[in-house]
Amino acid sequence: MTRREQHLGSAGQNLAASTLSGMGIEMVEKIGTPVVLAPVGSGKNVFHVRFGEKVSGDHRGILPGGRSVLAETKTILDRNLQWSDLREHQPGRLCRHADLGGLSLLVWVHTSGVYVMQFPLEGFGERKSISVERAREEHEKTKRLLEGVTYSSLARPDTKA
Repeated sequence: MTRREQHLGSAGQNLAASTLSGMGIEMVEKIGTPVVLAPVGSGKNVFHVRFGEKVSGDHRGILPGGRSVLAETKTILDRNLQWSDLREHQPGRLCRHADLGGLSLLVWVHTSGVYVMQFPLEGFGERKSISVERAREEHEKTKRLLEGVTYSSLARPDTKA
């Protein structure tokens, strides 16, 4: 991955986190990839980086009421989002999270906007892609879903002393 791609990816991650927070998802935090630094030879401050276990997504958060949110972000600025843009383990992790009752989201950062889509997406699979028009539609559906989540569904204990 080039430095430019890393910079774009990082900027996309920041936009995604901000968008998720703006949609009412609380405690949005980046999920860090675990790394192990192994010294190389006898040189000081020279290390080999080994990546640990693959993480389930890029961000996690919580909806009012306590439902878990897992989001994977893809920064693809100038073309359709393709299934092949997802790493091999990512669809399975997102689907498993949804199967367990969580809300799984695919966030696409594109030059035309940031699109948050509930995952899995019908018809999106191997050798398939999502157009900007479809992403807009899915984003609107996801916004409506999230607008239906209210704080009134959250039972809060009485805090009076």
